[in-house]
Amino acid sequence: MTDAPAGVTVRRLGTAEIDAVFDDVFVRGVRCGLLDTGPPGPPGDPDAPQWLLAELGDGRITGVCPRDRWHRSDGPGTADLSAAAPAAPADRVRVLEVLVFAAHAQIRIGEGGRSGWICADAPGEVPPWLRPRDRSFLLQGWTGPEHGRSPGEGVPLTVTAEPSGARAVLPVVWSDFSARVRRVRGGRAVAEGTGSWLTVREYWAQDPGTGTVGVAFHRLTGLSTGPKPTGPVFDPGTGDEPVGEAPW
Repeated sequence: MTDAPAGVTVRRLGTAEIDAVFDDVFVRGVRCGLLDTGPPGPPGDPDAPQWLLAELGDGRITGVCPRDRWHRSDGPGTADLSAAAPAAPADRVRVLEVLVFAAHAQIRIGEGGRSGWICADAPGEVPPWLRPRDRSFLLQGWTGPEHGRSPGEGVPLTVTAEPSGARAVLPVVWSDFSARVRRVRGGRAVAEGTGSWLTVREYWAQDPGTGTVGVAFHRLTGLSTGPKPTGPVFDPGTGDEPVGEAPW
């Protein structure tokens, strides 16, 4: 038997709370109030950007809410690449998963919009070997005249494409991937990447019988562009992580 994930609190949502999430995000197109509030205990953050990743049976919807209102992929300029919003209660049958998240918390609503939960960091300390770990993953795609476009000035969405022709609407002001090598202490070199990133926080649990530690839970924390927001960096010659080098 494995202990519960350390450092995270999870609360199940009631029907009225799920209805409020759909109303804020898909009907009125305003900030998700429940995400701003956060679960009991950890504080919310009413000024933090919010993001949306929704998987439906007939497609996807992505979005970002920098301040007061959502920019979603089902809006002008990108609707042809997006599923339609599940605005009416009957539309929720199309829902496979809806994730609404910010740096401090995440809401997940499951299939059919029937159940969900909100999670955030738990108050208090955890043992060093169980501390949550932040990771960042490079988003694939290219922009430019041959590959993608922005749906409009000031709209923080980007249409990207793969050489295969597959396209996606991503809720970020895009930066294509590039890499450079820089020198660090002792004359060594490290390879650094710049691009567009999805960030994730991993929570760990320990098996009380064997002592084995592994990732048992995770939540999405944001999208960003620029240098890789979390480590590690690598020696371009050997692939090793430079000892004592932690620029992130």
